[in-house]
Amino acid sequence: MIRIVAEHGSVSVPMLADMFGISPDTVRRDLDRLAEAGALTRTHGGAVRTREPSVASVADRVATQVDAKRRIAVTAARLITPGETILVNGGSTTLALAMALPAHRSIALITNSIPILDQVDRAAFSHVYGIGGEFLDVSKVLVGPVTFPHADRIEVDTAVLGVRALSATRGISTATVAEAAMISDMIRLARRTIVLADATKFTRSAFAAIAPLDQIDMLVTDAEPPEELRAVLAAAGVETIIATA
Repeated sequence: MIRIVAEHGSVSVPMLADMFGISPDTVRRDLDRLAEAGALTRTHGGAVRTREPSVASVADRVATQVDAKRRIAVTAARLITPGETILVNGGSTTLALAMALPAHRSIALITNSIPILDQVDRAAFSHVYGIGGEFLDVSKVLVGPVTFPHADRIEVDTAVLGVRALSATRGISTATVAEAAMISDMIRLARRTIVLADATKFTRSAFAAIAPLDQIDMLVTDAEPPEELRAVLAAAGVETIIATA
């Protein structure tokens, strides 16, 4: 329901009841719970998309934690093997990763990030694909369902994801519901998920939950996570890699 509200902007109770094959009363109860959690705003006959919290621009984010992001990007680039197809979301750290990938590996790149599409050397990749959707100006990304023509013929090896926050209790999260839904799709489509997050992400909170920690395979960061988070990551089977150079 959150994803449908994010995509349509507004929905009615009859519309959701028909889509999910459930009663209008059930829809109303679900919408009430989601409204209480801040995921949407209730209206008389349905719900509307909640106004998203402010997000720092890509330019502002690129200028912060520069060395940490560089080290994370270089370390993560070594984890991508020749011939892989990678799915990369928007963000300053994932932009650094895309720029750090060497040309000789014949990697196919799929992304929703306008800066990545604009700034990478396309000749460095075997193929470059853009994912369409609604343009979010501050993040410079296109947000929508992750779909491809002839999707049954496409295999994604690795999703490489930047996030706004990472915690022991909420898993990985980001600033907007629409982006959270899209990143969740990326995880679902890929055989392996690598999250890139500098240490500042361990002490932040973010509005929209993406996935629990057990849905990711690797975390590349610049410092050891706090003790509680480190223990939860280990229990979830997440390999934590510290980028040192």
